[in-house]
Amino acid sequence: MGVFWLAGWVGGVRCAEFCTRYGPESSMEKIAWSKLIRRTHMYLALFLTPWMVVYALSSFIFNHHAFFSGGKPLAQFEKVEEREYKAVFSDDIEPREAGLQILRDLDREGAFWVGQNQKLTAERFTVNRNRAIGPERIHYYPQENKVIIERQKTTTTSLLVGLHLKHGIGHPGIAADLWGIILDLVIVGMLRRLLNWPELRRTWAGTDSLSGTILLGTDVLCQWSIHGSL
Repeated sequence: MGVFWLAGWVGGVRCAEFCTRYGPESSMEKIAWSKLIRRTHMYLALFLTPWMVVYALSSFIFNHHAFFSGGKPLAQFEKVEEREYKAVFSDDIEPREAGLQILRDLDREGAFWVGQNQKLTAERFTVNRNRAIGPERIHYYPQENKVIIERQKTTTTSLLVGLHLKHGIGHPGIAADLWGIILDLVIVGMLRRLLNWPELRRTWAGTDSLSGTILLGTDVLCQWSIHGSL
């Protein structure tokens, strides 16, 4: 009799533990959490769909550059303006600061980059404006006190590539920062699946993700062994 009582007691304890761990309340919490993640993923994915399409198409262009360009630049730069420009720079000014001063003087502020090896004592100093539609090159000629502004002809391929290359936060202008913030959302949306790791363990998705990771790692190691760098 005592044995049956002990068995019943142990069974009751096990049942209580199971109900506590896997009972209706615990299950409902898991369902609610899973639903929240799925809904967040769905609406974020719908919002970011245009950006994913841009990156998909532009990546295809990068991967098949010779086909789209015919061995030439995707779009030529054309001279749009030449004007007199006199400026005074401090002796220890950095190339990026000099580029920013030039853009401010010409009222052309925005996202830009300059070669860090450039010098204002050289024949020409170039500032590149990162515009998705019509990127510009501003050539400053210190000895001639003039600037020549060139703009890239806008085509479908150059537009997609220009959008793909836009990046960074902290450039002058709100538009550049807004694009950088949206890129952060794209990254969060792509990594969001990792938050649902319990589901990945119960489905083929986990195996799929692991296989992709192994393939990527193998490719990186092969690139490194062949070229000595990435």
